[in-house]
Amino acid sequence: MDPAVESSQHAGEPAQDSISLRQLFIIFLRRWRLFSIVWASTVALTAVYSLTSTRLYRPQATLEIRPETPLITSDPNEAAALAGRTLWENYYRTQESILTSPTLLQAALRALPEAVRRSYETAVDPVKVLSRQVQIEKTRSSFIMAVGFIDRDPEKATQIVNTLVSLYQDDANKRLQETKSGAAELLSKEALPAIRGQVADADKALQKFLEDGQFIDPEEQYKALLESRRTITTRITQIRLKAIQVRSELDTLQGYAADGITGIFNPAFHSTKALELLWTQLETSEADLARTRKELKDDHPAVIEHKDQVRRVEEKIRSAIQGTLKSLGLDIIAVEREERAAFEEQRRVEQEMATSAKRAQQFKRLDADLTAAREVYNSYLKKHGETSATSGTRLASVRVVDHATVPLTPYKPNVPMNLSIGAILGLVMGVAGVLVSEHLDDRVRSPKEIEVFIKLPVLAVIPKLEKSSDEDKPFMLGDQSSLVEFEAFRVLRAELTTRLEGVQGPKMIAVVSALHSEGKSTVTVNLAKALAMEGRKVLIFDADMRRPSMQPSYGAPEAPGLERLLAGEVTVEQALAPSKLPGVDLLGMKKGTNHAGEIVSSARFEEVFSEVRKRYDYVIVDSTPVNQVAESALIARRADTIVMVVREKQTSRGAALAAARRLLGMGGRVAGAVLNCAHPGRGEYGYGYYGYYGYAYRSYGYGEGKKA
Repeated sequence: MDPAVESSQHAGEPAQDSISLRQLFIIFLRRWRLFSIVWASTVALTAVYSLTSTRLYRPQATLEIRPETPLITSDPNEAAALAGRTLWENYYRTQESILTSPTLLQAALRALPEAVRRSYETAVDPVKVLSRQVQIEKTRSSFIMAVGFIDRDPEKATQIVNTLVSLYQDDANKRLQETKSGAAELLSKEALPAIRGQVADADKALQKFLEDGQFIDPEEQYKALLESRRTITTRITQIRLKAIQVRSELDTLQGYAADGITGIFNPAFHSTKALELLWTQLETSEADLARTRKELKDDHPAVIEHKDQVRRVEEKIRSAIQGTLKSLGLDIIAVEREERAAFEEQRRVEQEMATSAKRAQQFKRLDADLTAAREVYNSYLKKHGETSATSGTRLASVRVVDHATVPLTPYKPNVPMNLSIGAILGLVMGVAGVLVSEHLDDRVRSPKEIEVFIKLPVLAVIPKLEKSSDEDKPFMLGDQSSLVEFEAFRVLRAELTTRLEGVQGPKMIAVVSALHSEGKSTVTVNLAKALAMEGRKVLIFDADMRRPSMQPSYGAPEAPGLERLLAGEVTVEQALAPSKLPGVDLLGMKKGTNHAGEIVSSARFEEVFSEVRKRYDYVIVDSTPVNQVAESALIARRADTIVMVVREKQTSRGAALAAARRLLGMGGRVAGAVLNCAHPGRGEYGYGYYGYYGYAYRSYGYGEGKKA
């Protein structure tokens, strides 16, 4: 098949699960009466309720209630001020509770006139009845409170509100004065004397501490000791360096004392005056000995004398070194003693530093205690002065902004607001009713629904054919080609022949439906008749092998039938026989079988299908319901195009959509849908069914109709 022609056979993908605006519009057109009834009923009930309800009035007085602030300002970072701020939020709720307290309400009842009070005294609990009518509204992010009262009598409600607010303000002023007077007395008699005693005790403790330390500042003492430790540390370092130097000199001279040569170049050797002179004499004597040896022999008396002189000088040097070594040893002992004394001094200073640090810490603590006691005393002293100064004043944080006035309009019912709510609620309920009704009943009612919901083009709209015969039997229109109903099949014929122009050779059309009893066999019969009227060779292939209807209704009694052809008992030529439709042959089973699924998948069925196709111009396949049997889609996908029959007010959109998806999913080429059993007055497609350019409308079985 030509790809362009093949693509033209596809109606497109079925509709997605999401609902588009166009689908919603179609649903509304179907259910607008239900929507209107629900909406109008809701609005009407709301109006009746609003007009028949008892009228209640709500006068209200506006109060400003803010936490009490001190007249004498103190440090905002003061501990008492910070603690007070955290309680301001609870203050507002406290005043709200006071306004509705039984004590205040009882006082308000006693203050009301006799006539008003009598209306509440008849109740079992008058205070409880009164409290139910009081309403308090808070304005967020402000200190404004609205006190309202609901009652049928606006004047009585106004009088009660003003009385309640007045008593509340008087009670608040009274409680403020009592609280401040009691607080001032408590501060002067108990709190201030006790705090003064704490200040005196802290001062005595600090003075005693200073006396024990002879009024020496612990911090200055600690600094002096720290400097002393630094000096001692420096001194210890110097002593250690001196000890190292003395030991070095001692080691050097001991080496010289051993061999006379090792320590002669040490600076300590030359720093000793006696050794330095003896070394000079030794050098002179050795020089004289050397000259004498050059001139005289070793046994000469002069040489011997010089040798004795050198020996005597060396002995003096050794004696001097021994004395020096002894002196250096004494020096080392002295350095070690000095080092030990320095370490003892360092330990003593460090102990005094530790003691001084403890005293300094104790001094800071005592001083901090004294400072804190003085600050608390000063704070309470300020509070006492403030409380004493304001004990006779009225409460400035509670004032009446607006007194209650007699309302002119009722608080309830609010007719405009109720009607608005009723309209909105009716709209919501109407939409919900439409959606629920649509969910419970989604039967196709118009060609437009097929296009919008199932996404298939409508090839023809066939009116309901009135008949008195068996409903399960395919119904064929009479021989009058001028019948109005038959014009729909001419439209269907034109649609299909046009769409199949690109198909070369014989053409096969499969007629299917989603479920049974939707009229596919009737469409098959009349479509075959319409094609045969143009002189084409047409075959009806009854593929509904479970419940065959074509062969029993329109087949020749002597025809062998499809079952014998599939069994190989007869040939194709013998099985094909003319039907009761002019120019139309028929091939189908006479009796149903339960093995239709296996027969369709057999090679023999495929051979028969191919063979009959070659012998006719058009083969119309009357298939089985797609959603109920397995072989329907397998048969339909072999056809060049598929026509799906949808019965008005019977086929559901869900079933039709499932069938279309199944056919397309298995590679079927769906040309479109036929709306069967349509209302005869529908004029959305074709010419309408009341008249065609002067032709009379005829309902089969009822004779001539009236002119259009």
